[in-house]
Amino acid sequence: MTGWIVSFALLLAAPVVVPRHGTAEIVLTAASSYDGAAGEPDPFDLEVTAQVVSPSGKRYEVPGFFDGDGEGGQVGRIFKVRVAAEEAGVWSWTTASGVPGLDGLAGSFRVEGELPGLFRQGPIGVGSGSPRAFRRREGGPVFLLGKFLDVAAPKPIQFSHTLLSEQLSDADRQAMLDRQVSLGLNKIDVYLANRGDYGGAWPTTPWLGSAAASDKRYFDLRRWRSYEEWVRRLRDAGLVAQLWFFADDSDFGSLPDADRRRLMRYGMARLSAEVNTMFTLALEWQEGWTVPKVNADGAFLQERNPWSRLVSVHGVTGDFALPAAPWIDYLDLQAGNEATPTAVHALALANRALAEKPLLVEELGMGEEGAVNRRKAWAAFLAGAASVGTGASLGPLGRFAARAPFAEMAPADGLVLGGSAWALAAPGSDYVVYFYNGGTVRVDLRSASGPLQAEWYDPRDGSSHPLPAAAGGGVESFTAPSQEDWVLYLRRPG
Repeated sequence: MTGWIVSFALLLAAPVVVPRHGTAEIVLTAASSYDGAAGEPDPFDLEVTAQVVSPSGKRYEVPGFFDGDGEGGQVGRIFKVRVAAEEAGVWSWTTASGVPGLDGLAGSFRVEGELPGLFRQGPIGVGSGSPRAFRRREGGPVFLLGKFLDVAAPKPIQFSHTLLSEQLSDADRQAMLDRQVSLGLNKIDVYLANRGDYGGAWPTTPWLGSAAASDKRYFDLRRWRSYEEWVRRLRDAGLVAQLWFFADDSDFGSLPDADRRRLMRYGMARLSAEVNTMFTLALEWQEGWTVPKVNADGAFLQERNPWSRLVSVHGVTGDFALPAAPWIDYLDLQAGNEATPTAVHALALANRALAEKPLLVEELGMGEEGAVNRRKAWAAFLAGAASVGTGASLGPLGRFAARAPFAEMAPADGLVLGGSAWALAAPGSDYVVYFYNGGTVRVDLRSASGPLQAEWYDPRDGSSHPLPAAAGGGVESFTAPSQEDWVLYLRRPG
């Protein structure tokens, strides 16, 4: 079911009920009709805002948007405001607008029951106690796993960024979603606008027209209805939709400010109330953006983010350039598709130290299912990353992260006193040692007292192989079962 977004008109007599963490939709009817294909004034530049009050008294200023006839048609009187229904009880709202017929309206809706599925625990955020980890707002830490570069998949579903492309059919989109779920992933990267990335073969055009010739004053409302439908399908499948406003190789950075910001404003108003959304401004912002310009656009996004969805930007290969920017919620790092596992580990370590924010190591390989890409994903995990965006054998990595208290652990390569391995540890209680080339490794366990439960974890298939207890208080040697990569997990009993 892709519903759970509840619409209501002003004069609806029956009470409107929305499940908690669902999306309430306030449907407003203007006094006159507007042409969303060639109208003057441009209805996509008209503003309506709702002052929304939650049952506990929290107040939100929520921007609305023009939606044509409300059914995908370009011409109509319908404006909408979407509310993330985060609290049980009765919500109220009033409108403010210069659009005739939309100012001073009021209404309410009730939130009760629970949104089914994984997002009943709310959106992905950042916890104050572990600021370098992602967590569900009402749950524990979650390690986000995506694979937006997936050349192991058949064409045309190799690049998740292209999910909303007009070149894909709904059958293609469903095949991509099914594959992502089968790989054990919980995050998918999706473009809202693309012209030139992936050789220009898979454009995503939110405006009227084609990628080659689009009028950026007017949005294609049938496409936007498809976008939101698929965001909800991702939610129902348990996937975070990381929505990227602007693709690289597309010259979007040179768009006039008004055109860029019209898309950002519209995308946030239409999609940010969905519980499974987070946002990235651009891929490789250095294409057309300066530092002041990207900071101004990032601040613009946050000003239109009443539900505190996570926001960042993606740069070229190398260090994340804006770690301290106040609008940046997480560091979206490109390690480089040709980087070695050792280089991925070193770059992630260096960038984790730049800010107390989650580190998303996004682009580190083309997605071939093999040993090198698997090692790269684990290299990021052992460096204290909060998410990886490509790699191989990601399902087993996700299952391991769900077992280990990774949010309480920190990189600890210094505990490896001999051999080829990286370590992540909460000294005294939990130790993860990744043997990237098998062999024998000496591990410093002097901070642990008493015996430690021990196991080998196979990163290829997720199987666990118990070992005799390891002695804390000293230095212990361990030999991997083979010359492949293995994970040694040591933890205090109980």
